[in-house]
Amino acid sequence: MPQFDDDVNDFENRYAGDKGVHARFYIFPQKNEAKSASAGRPIFEDTEFVEIFASGNSSNIVRRPARQMDKERFRRQYEAFKAGHEDQVQGTLLHEVPWITRSQVEELAYLRIRTLEQLANVSDAACGKHVGLYDLKSKAQKALAAAEGAAPLTELAKENEDLKRRLDQRDKEMDTMKEQMAKLIAAVQAKNAQDDEDEEEPEGNDPAAAAVKETGKKK
Repeated sequence: MPQFDDDVNDFENRYAGDKGVHARFYIFPQKNEAKSASAGRPIFEDTEFVEIFASGNSSNIVRRPARQMDKERFRRQYEAFKAGHEDQVQGTLLHEVPWITRSQVEELAYLRIRTLEQLANVSDAACGKHVGLYDLKSKAQKALAAAEGAAPLTELAKENEDLKRRLDQRDKEMDTMKEQMAKLIAAVQAKNAQDDEDEEEPEGNDPAAAAVKETGKKK
């Protein structure tokens, strides 16, 4: 059965602390009291639940039926859930980060920290409770800042590569057109040359024309 924590004030504000607060949606069979009473037996219905937690705090977790506010506040996680993705983590998984050891990944997972983004947004209060967590948080923030600074350069390189590919394709098309035009010009020139030869052929080679010419002389 889902467990509810009494200290939920930090989770009720739909805007405050979203960088450090995360959510996971899932299906949980909830008893329908009205239908159960009518049927005289327990009736359960699959219900959309949400689990809300703060990175660095493994004890303060809210689990309850998902509200419309939850679906709007954690829209990306909810869309991933509806798309059939059980794992709704958003960001760079810690086991993909080279400077974080496997043991640290496991320790951080216990604290509900699974991504570099979650680590960068751990509260200072949580850092104060766990040795070395503040240093890891600082490294995560620097890594994200560096990645953000490199992003425009990466995007520019991609745009340049796309432009180069389009130019190469255009050059190939131009070469093909030039080749086709050269063949067409050669064919036209050959036809014109043949026509010129036909017009310049001597009358003596034409028996009919010679006969007409001879008749004119006799007259």
